[in-house]
Amino acid sequence: MGEFVGIDPSRAHDLIRRLEAGSLLLGGVRPLVDAAVAEAGDDWAGPRHGATALRRAQEFLHDARRELRWRIDAAEQLVPVRERGLITAVFPFAGEAEATRAAAETATAVLAALATRRPDEVERAFTTATGTPGEAAGDPAYAAALLGGLGPDGLVLVLRGWSEVEVPGERDGLPPAALARAAAASPGLLARAFAAAERTGRLGEEWRELPATAPADVLTTLIALARPSGAFLTVVAVELLNRRPDAGPDWNLHHLAHAYRSFPEALQELLAEHQKETGVLLDAYALGTHPAYERALAAALRHALEPGAGADGLRERAWSGLTGALDAGHRLWRDLETFRDAGERV
Repeated sequence: MGEFVGIDPSRAHDLIRRLEAGSLLLGGVRPLVDAAVAEAGDDWAGPRHGATALRRAQEFLHDARRELRWRIDAAEQLVPVRERGLITAVFPFAGEAEATRAAAETATAVLAALATRRPDEVERAFTTATGTPGEAAGDPAYAAALLGGLGPDGLVLVLRGWSEVEVPGERDGLPPAALARAAAASPGLLARAFAAAERTGRLGEEWRELPATAPADVLTTLIALARPSGAFLTVVAVELLNRRPDAGPDWNLHHLAHAYRSFPEALQELLAEHQKETGVLLDAYALGTHPAYERALAAALRHALEPGAGADGLRERAWSGLTGALDAGHRLWRDLETFRDAGERV
């Protein structure tokens, strides 16, 4: 277990910039010192290892900067609600190196369990490799190392293996009861790890193609059980809405719409920039066969289009995009009528 930490992210980022400036300064001085020593030759009266001392100082600044950035990222991911000023958190690990080692052990144990093709062994690997797997998943260093060890294929295998046991044959997204169970099991841990690593920019290049290659239910499980960035949500939405443009609503679409409730600006961007995909969402709504999906989409739209939400210009473009996709008789209009005041009339 790590320690209780209090940190002001804005001031810490200022310190990181100062450390970077100091490192750049030393980087410029080192070759000058080397050149001066070489030119002076035997006449040099000072220490001949000055450049070595500067290199060590530069390494110290680099390590301090890296450690501080890890502390900022970890604290911001571990605190449920971000506020200005000081934030406090109990770190699951004493340092980034310890977090990375623990994640490597977990990944090794999980991959070995996957080879047995026994989902119960996979769950046991997650809970025994690290004493506090739920807390550890919020540490960006642990999260990135765990995902790096498993790889995209390992992530898909774990989530699919869990689903095959809990909801055999389900491919249209986890129903609410199964989703609640998943939150407390390996899917929830991996979703939190993915969100922590993705939001802090720590995912490797191999994860860039995940939205295009992963099954729809795997992607919607990730966004339903944790909160990756709005940018990732938009990429997932565009991918999924183009896979089955004529399909009816299901739990995959529900989880997508529900996730947008937390990212009003991301939904504004979808409405403004992706008319085809917006049409898929609205066509599914018009069928009236999935009340939970309809409620989730209407709530997300109201939150994204209400006065003051997001940026004014983007919100206006979102209204325009929605208007272009809805005909006058669409049943969604009555759910949005509340917000069609003089300032937001479409």
